[in-house]
Amino acid sequence: MPYFTFTQFNLGSITIYTWGLMVGLGFFLGYLLALFKGKKKGIEENKILILTVLIFLFSIVFARLFSLLFFEIHGFMFYGGLFGAVLIGLYYLRNKKEFLKLADLFAPSVALGIFFGRMGCFFIKDHPGTITNLPWGILWPDGIVRHPVALYLSVNGLILFLILWFLRDRFQKPGYLFLIFLTYYSISRFFLEFFRYGDPRYLNLTSSQWIGLIIILGVFVFLQKDNRT
Repeated sequence: MPYFTFTQFNLGSITIYTWGLMVGLGFFLGYLLALFKGKKKGIEENKILILTVLIFLFSIVFARLFSLLFFEIHGFMFYGGLFGAVLIGLYYLRNKKEFLKLADLFAPSVALGIFFGRMGCFFIKDHPGTITNLPWGILWPDGIVRHPVALYLSVNGLILFLILWFLRDRFQKPGYLFLIFLTYYSISRFFLEFFRYGDPRYLNLTSSQWIGLIIILGVFVFLQKDNRT
């Protein structure tokens, strides 16, 4: 594929930045999706709205903090945003069962947000990939053909959304759809990280890979305890 960037465009005197627009679109459509599902489940619209706003604010802040924590000076780290969302969700709901119920509700919305947000990364050519000779590789200005990692991450988000949407009403226990989200994303992201180029690595793994492994371990521990009760 030829190299191109689409970082911004103008509406009159207003400059619209592509990445921010795509992230905002992902949050907005995710909210509408959660609202649609919430109405069917009898969840208050106001609660979904407040939680969406809180998740938006805390996920942005924690995504930036995690990026700085792991010496990724520029950008935002998804896992930091996820941590911020979970943290504010636990604080706001203050009830384990209700938190798990709302986590299930928002899981497809987050996956949809990943699709749009990572498409924004693709437009601005964030996350350069490792060298490849595959026909869908991107020919960068330096003459090197690289994996379109941001596009991989975007498509992965879409696949995750379709899986979660298909499974959305198939579990009786609250929290299991969210666990599928965590497990699928952590495993798929672990392998997709090998296609990324230039990220800091610790014992040959990126920070996102280590965090993913911790999440998978946490899911395993949760399931072990839940099956004993």
